[in-house]
Amino acid sequence: MAIGFAAFLFLPYLIPRFQLRMLTEIIIFSLFATTWKMLFNEAGLFSFGHAVYFGVGAYSSALSWLHIKELSFLNGILIGGIAGGIIAFILGTFLVRMSGTYFSLLTLAFNQLLWAIVWKWREVTGGDDGLGNFPKPDLWGISMSDPVNFYYMSLFIVSASLLFCWHYMKTPHGAVIISIKSNEERVKFIGFSANISKLFFICMMGFFAGISGALFAQFQEFIAASAIDIGLSTNVLFMAYIGGISYFWGPIVGSGIFVYLSEYLSSFTERWEFIFGLFFVVVVLFTPEGILGIIKKRT
Repeated sequence: MAIGFAAFLFLPYLIPRFQLRMLTEIIIFSLFATTWKMLFNEAGLFSFGHAVYFGVGAYSSALSWLHIKELSFLNGILIGGIAGGIIAFILGTFLVRMSGTYFSLLTLAFNQLLWAIVWKWREVTGGDDGLGNFPKPDLWGISMSDPVNFYYMSLFIVSASLLFCWHYMKTPHGAVIISIKSNEERVKFIGFSANISKLFFICMMGFFAGISGALFAQFQEFIAASAIDIGLSTNVLFMAYIGGISYFWGPIVGSGIFVYLSEYLSSFTERWEFIFGLFFVVVVLFTPEGILGIIKKRT
């Protein structure tokens, strides 16, 4: 792990700027995909609407940079995380009452509802035109407009977030979350509130998904309704599954494969989504544990 992190530190000086942008995108999506993976693999909550937290975080931070004078870079990112956590709390109060298929379908419904609001509320969100021209504040005198500086800041924020998520699952409350997935009735029997525990976990994952959305808004310097639509909710599922949902680092590997494949396939054919879909089907059918599962079996 230390060798991999060290490699990420030196890569900006070894690769072209175009690939540096792709690598930054992979880092941002790694956090987003990890939050989906943790909801499903650790808590047993399969979401078809995870883009809600990402999109709300992205739009909230972009609007804050547009309308709050001299808002700092980090405070804007934090606002995105808080907004993601708040919407997760609001939706989570309904979601925790559901399980299985009903939970998944309700997340899909909420996703479509929030997407419709973003699409129609042009005065605030820009509708299908999106939002752009928001400031990209310097951080302690360091220009975030420099791709290398932004890469390092994204790497730091995402690494710290992933470290927190990893450590959280080692805590007693993390053990409760895993127990809820295994046997919710037993958790209730020993005195824990399963719904409150799940709600807290959903809010935490919403917070970190919002952080990744805010980073993505600054990365693109533009945000559109595609950041909150069902397509992104599907893509994050692909990222997590391809890498391996049984492994903490699976979504990171999956994000890298997804970004590189989608970028290169789209340069060869307009039907790249069809090809990628076939690739995903092959992964699910023949390597259900993902790429990391294959590596583990061969080592």
